[in-house]
Amino acid sequence: MNLNSTWSALEESMNMLGDDYGYSALFKRAEELAPESNWLTWIPAVSMFAPETFTVADFMRLFPYGLAQLNEKRFAIAVQRGYLTADDQGGYCATESGKNVTRLAMEAFDQAIASIRPLSDESFQSLVGYLHKLVEATFATAKPTANFLFCGKRNMRPLRMEGLPHQLEQYISELAGYRDDCYFATWSAHGVEGHAWELLDRLSQSDALTFDELHEKSSGRGVTREVHAADVQELARRGWADDASGKIQITEAGKQVRAEVEAETERLFFAPWSSLNESELDELANLASQLRDKLKGK
Repeated sequence: MNLNSTWSALEESMNMLGDDYGYSALFKRAEELAPESNWLTWIPAVSMFAPETFTVADFMRLFPYGLAQLNEKRFAIAVQRGYLTADDQGGYCATESGKNVTRLAMEAFDQAIASIRPLSDESFQSLVGYLHKLVEATFATAKPTANFLFCGKRNMRPLRMEGLPHQLEQYISELAGYRDDCYFATWSAHGVEGHAWELLDRLSQSDALTFDELHEKSSGRGVTREVHAADVQELARRGWADDASGKIQITEAGKQVRAEVEAETERLFFAPWSSLNESELDELANLASQLRDKLKGK
């Protein structure tokens, strides 16, 4: 049984539900309700933390690859616009307006996927049932150090509409959150910043790159050239990257540490899948493949 291929089919299906259906509706609704408010930062925070107070450090456990100071600026704008409140301890909390915008944006996503029926009702129900069993087993066994995003995704359940498409997307999203948690717990044990680890990840997928090329490929989160330059120096100091030739490339040591992180991530992530027996895992794999193929239009 190849659990990786099963997970790949599920993750690909989740991405198609978002990219092909849900996200455009969510983005359109959020921009209508809260234009120019950096909602792409504060709406995820509200959806996963409300009604609790959260800090920038808490948010960076969910999304660890950007810059704390940039998130602080974005939250400050949300406070000015009335979507968040701030206390003198660095904590933020959603206002009723912020909660309402978040609820309506999530509702737009759910409405966009509500009519999707890629499988028969019986197969759809079976797939959702297996996914529910997996997320509950994950919740029961997850280590506290590796369940932050997973729990944040679970907190979104009250925002979701009823129906199989919404349960499907929610459960796969929760599992994806747990995999990200496992990945974060494993690479962060090396004491490296998220934006530096992301550069190593980028280098592992590329041939040698100039600094300008590497920065351009990795600048979507708003990380500055100065920070990326320091990251390259840190990776080189650790022996994970080589920049002596004028181009930057991952070293064998860098490949090894990344491979070790991936292997440990998979071990942690797939451990709760033992809650399904062999025949159930086989059926899950079959249903996951059918789902992906149907969403692709095959």
